[in-house]
Amino acid sequence: MEKEILDKAKELFHRYGLRPVTMDDIAKEMSVSKKTLYKYFSNKEDLVSRSVDDIFENIKSEMLTLLNGAGNAIDMLFAMDEVVCTNIERHDHSMQFQLERYYPEVSAYLESKKRELVFKMMRANIERGIQEGLFRKELDKEIVAFLYYSRTRTMTEADLNYLSDRSIPGMMREILVYHIRGISNQQGVAYLEEKLKTTTANT
Repeated sequence: MEKEILDKAKELFHRYGLRPVTMDDIAKEMSVSKKTLYKYFSNKEDLVSRSVDDIFENIKSEMLTLLNGAGNAIDMLFAMDEVVCTNIERHDHSMQFQLERYYPEVSAYLESKKRELVFKMMRANIERGIQEGLFRKELDKEIVAFLYYSRTRTMTEADLNYLSDRSIPGMMREILVYHIRGISNQQGVAYLEEKLKTTTANT
């Protein structure tokens, strides 16, 4: 029942937004009493928080599988970029606005989890790239991780309207290549060039 309530809440939040949907609406949609909802969720904020957390955990699981994926550190960055790009395209800016405005504590908590995940992924990626002889040895992992995190955060902001004539995958790819060139040594750049020829030929 808890999962059913969570799934229904996510569906309604996605359809109508966080603010308009009430506990009464969810109970009515599920043909259950509000008492049943409160058996599993203390209030609407608790339901919103756990809905957001559930969505994030699914993305996190998808990202963490890339840590042990095939290929090298540059291949991993391309794979990460696909996951990030897909989720940005699915991203609902109005939902983010409502979360920040009406549930600031939930929004802050979600952002801290996103930051923690991105930093973990990037530290592992940089260490792997250095070991594989693809990235520059003198890289500051924390700064590079912060720059990557800042990039993913910016790409979910609605103020990118001035680039509305560009596709999100195209922008993401351009920024990814820019990032890889910045952290790679000569061997890494050579590998990137070969990979770009292959990916371009397949698109």
